[in-house]
Amino acid sequence: MVKSEVSTNVVSETLVEPDLKKQEQNQSHKDGSVRHAEKRRTGTCQFADRVAQVSIEKYREVVPVKWRQENQQVCLATIVAHFKTSLRKQTLPDNETVDKVNGEDENETTAIQGPENDLLIVMGLGVGTKFLSEEKILSDAESDIKGSYGKRIRDSHAEVLARRAFRRALTVEIKSLQLSASSRSENNNQDEDGDDSSCRSMDSFGILRQVKKDTEPTTEGEMREPSSCTYALKDGVTLHMYTSSTPCGNSALKKFSKMKREKFDSSIPPDTWPRNPHPCFDAHSLQLGQCSLLVKKNGTKTGPGTENDPGGNETHAIDTSRIEKKQQNWPANLTDDWCPPGTTLPHFGRGSLHSCSDKICRWNCLGLQGSLLSSLLNKPLYMDTLTVGRKFTSCISQRAVCCRANGYCYDGNITETNGNRNDDDEM
Repeated sequence: MVKSEVSTNVVSETLVEPDLKKQEQNQSHKDGSVRHAEKRRTGTCQFADRVAQVSIEKYREVVPVKWRQENQQVCLATIVAHFKTSLRKQTLPDNETVDKVNGEDENETTAIQGPENDLLIVMGLGVGTKFLSEEKILSDAESDIKGSYGKRIRDSHAEVLARRAFRRALTVEIKSLQLSASSRSENNNQDEDGDDSSCRSMDSFGILRQVKKDTEPTTEGEMREPSSCTYALKDGVTLHMYTSSTPCGNSALKKFSKMKREKFDSSIPPDTWPRNPHPCFDAHSLQLGQCSLLVKKNGTKTGPGTENDPGGNETHAIDTSRIEKKQQNWPANLTDDWCPPGTTLPHFGRGSLHSCSDKICRWNCLGLQGSLLSSLLNKPLYMDTLTVGRKFTSCISQRAVCCRANGYCYDGNITETNGNRNDDDEM
């Protein structure tokens, strides 16, 4: 878990209510003044600053200037691929610069070369703070219009959109690899290593490689070559996530841990990130909501009495049927006053979309690829680091996106580990 100071130029806040927005516009501030959340910003390592830099540069490259001027307060998230030095030298043609990648669409990826000639490429980018209200989700489910349910994007928070873009990039690359393999098979010009120049020129900066399956037995008992293959990350490629502000949900719950100011570690090289194991996680306040699942609360983006919350302060029935009997009287399950802004509890009936902290925690268990692409990959794709721009507290973020899942370990099946050993030491 790392922090960046580069993201100062990208202000990341949720949209305010109309009345509050007018009030802020009438306030006057001294030139050069900044909000408290922007003061005393300190990055934790050079690698975090590089991830933030390539993410912000990509945002400025693909988002029109007019839109950026009209929307100066945004939340930005990206998924970045890191190529080691040896891999970069192997894949980069002699006459190609780092700014020219993926010849199909120059706007799909942005590369930044490090001092050690390693490479960072943005694979997916998202900007947003909106989500579909529970009323609209239920309306779609009950609609008589055939095929209308499930066609609208429910969650448009930046972290979710960045992962959607990343999954699309994976799909495009797998399709490209399949077409390339089919072309080589038809032309019968495949070399002994299963690679050729056409494949390299098609996707010099691809992050995936083909993994051949074991030979398959035939009906006659003989062994034959498999009819398909799976895909895996290339050796030397790692995935990293960046978010300009701490993810909503548990990451914004600044309690249950002793917090301290972050310090910059100059001993870590610019192409390396911290690899210290997380401290032993002590779940001492479960009854107070230390590890509770949170959902995005309806009506927090446009204010009460508007389209997202037609009932204003309307009360909703509390459904505790899915809560274990011994947990129904826990203080955290009786009220959502303790929840971070914009979130609530699932059984309060005010939302069903998981918070970004909960989703990132799930991705750290199951991978970034999703269920559909998992059938084409030989193992899940995990992020090695999460870089946060604003409102970052190391111990809080570790709990929110990693340590709450203590005991979960992927080894091809869903298993549990004993004790409090951290199964993601590099997070």
